[in-house]
Amino acid sequence: MEPDHFVYLCALSKVFAYKCSVGRQLMETFGGPEGVFRTARRDLDAVLSHAGPYLDLLFEPSLLDRAADEVAWARSYGIRLLGLDDPAYPRRLAACSDAPLMLYCKGNADLNAARALAVVGTRKASWTGRESCRRIIGRLADLNEKPLIVSGMALGVDGCAHAAALEAGLPTIGVLPCGLDEIYPRQHRELARRVLENGALVTDFSRGTQPVPFTFLRRNRIIAGMADATLLVESFRKGGGLITASLAASYQREVFAVAGRMTDTSFVGCNELIARQEAILVPDADALPLAMGWLSVRQRKAAVPLLRADDPPDRCSVLRCLEARAPLSAEEIAALTRLDPRTVNLLLLELEMEGRAVADGNKFYLSL
Repeated sequence: MEPDHFVYLCALSKVFAYKCSVGRQLMETFGGPEGVFRTARRDLDAVLSHAGPYLDLLFEPSLLDRAADEVAWARSYGIRLLGLDDPAYPRRLAACSDAPLMLYCKGNADLNAARALAVVGTRKASWTGRESCRRIIGRLADLNEKPLIVSGMALGVDGCAHAAALEAGLPTIGVLPCGLDEIYPRQHRELARRVLENGALVTDFSRGTQPVPFTFLRRNRIIAGMADATLLVESFRKGGGLITASLAASYQREVFAVAGRMTDTSFVGCNELIARQEAILVPDADALPLAMGWLSVRQRKAAVPLLRADDPPDRCSVLRCLEARAPLSAEEIAALTRLDPRTVNLLLLELEMEGRAVADGNKFYLSL
């Protein structure tokens, strides 16, 4: 029996998984994946030029059989196979030269939503990073046209981004560094189940592919390529989030970053990106949608005042101190404000009860 279109596509994707631009060139030259497999080896060799190993793989007798098994498996589990010519294939990603020839997609999210934002960052996210992530995504949920949130299902910022999107009612896409027969990391299996209810899981890796450092790098290009912009929430000097931000810039997409204090090592990557003017600073939750044109100045929410008219001077001192330098311990606040430690503890307790301050261990923050 003649293999169908998806078997040829899957086979070509297996051969050129790490040379997507070459596979794309062949499909454009010979009229799609079927045309590639129906073309004589000498004609393919004339186009590829010194690509003997790839030709050996293309003409390997079991290739189409293995591809047919893969397609049958995907269909049995309700997994969509999307080729570059499929209307459902992410158009933003298709515009990238290294776009995968084929994507595996489980879920019903629109991969071509009018607006899409990639959110990335460190796996060792701090309270500040997580709260910044929630606050920014929560603000996006207020927009008339709600954006799609794309991230990598990893621990830390990625997981927070997916969870925040779900809580805010935004569609979200989890891009995996492995096949869809496995959820990585395992701690996010329940999160993945929830993502499938209001989004999708996507990968370009076939079943049985294990997550290794190289697959994470390959995964990052899909995250960056699927979005209009990439937000780096929190990053050390090195990390996958910085790589994704770099890829986004190479695709001529906007890059945003949340700044941290100079003492926060987990924000060094963000701070350096902003300092080099390679990312737009995100000082508040309105900044990103304003810069992207998703929010007009008139629609911008009036800032909630930090201080209230009835706040006594001592309470104002504590609030201003937290605004400028949080997180701080009660002892640090007492030293900075020169207030009695017992007074500071009482004021912090009152602010906590009012929901205006948050305690995290022995440190305090302003409530977001």
